[in-house]
Amino acid sequence: MTALSQRIESFLREKKCALPEIGLLQPAEPILNTAGEDIRRRIFITADQRGRDLCLRPEFTIPVCLSHLESGKARKRYGYVGKVFRQRADEPAEFLQAGIEDIGTEKKGAADVRCLADCIDLLRMLGRNRLSVAVGDQAIFEAVLKSLGLPKAWRERLGRNFGDSTRLTADLDRLSGKNNGSLDHLAPELARAVEAGDREAVEKAIARDMKKAGLPPQSGRTAEEIAARLMEKAALAAAHLVPEKREVLEAFLDLDMPLKDANRRLWSFARRANIPLGKALEAFHKRAVALEKLDLDNVSLRYRAGFGRTLDYYTGFVFEVRGGSSDAKPLAGGGRYDRLMTVLGSRQKMPATGFAVYVDRVKPKLKETPGTMEARP
Repeated sequence: MTALSQRIESFLREKKCALPEIGLLQPAEPILNTAGEDIRRRIFITADQRGRDLCLRPEFTIPVCLSHLESGKARKRYGYVGKVFRQRADEPAEFLQAGIEDIGTEKKGAADVRCLADCIDLLRMLGRNRLSVAVGDQAIFEAVLKSLGLPKAWRERLGRNFGDSTRLTADLDRLSGKNNGSLDHLAPELARAVEAGDREAVEKAIARDMKKAGLPPQSGRTAEEIAARLMEKAALAAAHLVPEKREVLEAFLDLDMPLKDANRRLWSFARRANIPLGKALEAFHKRAVALEKLDLDNVSLRYRAGFGRTLDYYTGFVFEVRGGSSDAKPLAGGGRYDRLMTVLGSRQKMPATGFAVYVDRVKPKLKETPGTMEARP
């Protein structure tokens, strides 16, 4: 272990974190199923002797969550430092990452504030003092979508693309009717069943077509899975966003201001647009007040309504930390992921939040020499 990793581990222990052993090789399926397209395109996959897909550890959050589920514990804070492997533009694909995952803490607002504060502390320990933080909130975005009356299939799709302006714009173009897809390619009987919302008839028609084509039921996706996907496509194709509602959504996504002004501006936006943001805005307000009370020296906090992280598992408060103008890419990022534990197999809801620091981008002053704590002159 290098001096740098030793120092980071000491920091994590001071923060009362357990340090689990997370292997370099991880089962690929949970990561592919939960992290989304952004990481799917960039990970390194292999297979074991039984043909099970494995991947080089692309991040720590999902492996730490799986380790927590195996432990049977209800609540725990974990810290980690180690190499991760994923393709990045103009940067090495193997790099050092460190962070904290706080799983099971029911006081979400306090846990969010502590998460960001710990992230700032770690960056300062690594030598970065002047920082800018962009804050977003997936829960506020989802509340706006719900208030606009969008069907669940569209809310989920837009939620997955929150933070990716290119994909989000393409989705809004489609939803506005410029290119909203079609079911014209389906056989007439199947199309009628889909349009009628008759799930049972859709499954029977698909099963019959699979049998005619000589496809056994266990080959590839099942008739039930194909029917579910078709029904989702039908729901997406049937919905339309009128220009007035698109203007409201785009006006929301354009909101960008110091965090201290965000609550007032969001309330004002909600009143003008006549949309209820309810508990999502109340939780935002309490968290924003607590973050301001941290009174972090040399740290600017800014709320951007269109800011989200490109991993699918985030559900609420999200943030990204950058340094000076020379930092083209974020030094750290994190946020809340309350649905991830149940997706990974937890039988009960389990709130969670965490962050990761891209240590190589921070350029810490400690040398990466084995077993020493020597600092650069």
